[in-house]
Amino acid sequence: MNPEDLNDDERKIDEAILASLVSGYLPCPVALKLSSRLGVEAKAVGEAANRLRIRITDCLLGCFKIEKSKHEDLADRRFDQEIVDAVERSLVDGRLPCATAHKIGRGLKVGLKEIGDAATKMNIKISHCQLGCFS
Repeated sequence: MNPEDLNDDERKIDEAILASLVSGYLPCPVALKLSSRLGVEAKAVGEAANRLRIRITDCLLGCFKIEKSKHEDLADRRFDQEIVDAVERSLVDGRLPCATAHKIGRGLKVGLKEIGDAATKMNIKISHCQLGCFS
């Protein structure tokens, strides 16, 4: 897409992304903060990053990093039953939507990586990335 073909909002998002890169990548937490700061949906930031061919990294839920995410440390790890129950109650078609995982983390006042790790240990996939990285 030609920069001249972009509307003002798209140009503003592009500029904010380019100003926020970390070693050429856009970390997930930065992308989510940009969407909030700019007053746009997270998916618009994800679409702009895609249009700019910029890779989003460091998923807050631990789904992806620059290198392959590893979860070998989960084998013996136990999770609070409240987390497990909240994840199980929140499944949609056997998966945990990203926005729902964020809501669980806020509600239980636990880190998002904890929610993502619990889901991984439970063999539950995260779905519907708010930034549009995966569905």
